[in-house]
Parts: sequence; C-alpha cells; structure tokens
Amino acid sequence: MSGLGRTVRGPVMSGLPGKVVVDGVAEIRGEKVFVLSFIQGRDPNWCKRPFFASYDLEATWLTQLTPAFGEKQFFYEN
Repeated sequence: MSGLGRTVRGPVMSGLPGKVVVDGVAEIRGEKVFVLSFIQGRDPNWCKRPFFASYDLEATWLTQLTPAFGEKQFFYEN
C-alpha cells in the first residue's frame, strides 16, 4: 500500500529510509529517549521494530536525531 494510504496516530516523519512514527518518550538505563518505529521502510523487516534516538527538543526531522545509548548509527544505516 502506498504511504499516502496508511493511517497512523502520532507524529510521523518521512525520510529516505521510510516513514517513522514517534511512539513516545521513555527513560531507559537513565537516558531519556525517543521511541521510534517504521510504519513503512525500504526493507519491510524494519516495520514495527522499535528503535531509540537520544531525546532532543531541538530536532525536528529524522536526520537530526542521533542514536541512543552511544551507538554510532541507527540499525537501518548499515
């Protein structure tokens, strides 16, 4: 299905890797993070797989986020 036809709740960002929804904010191992997941991605196996970005109130787009927990890149950037 086209991304235009998908319905979703919450903030969504479109980027080259796909459409990412912000599922919420959490504190994990003492670090405040955004909880994210793909609703549509270049690789269908990425969908509904949660991943985490460091919490950043200044970030307004996917490319402005950095991976949480000291990771060098997000899993989809390999």
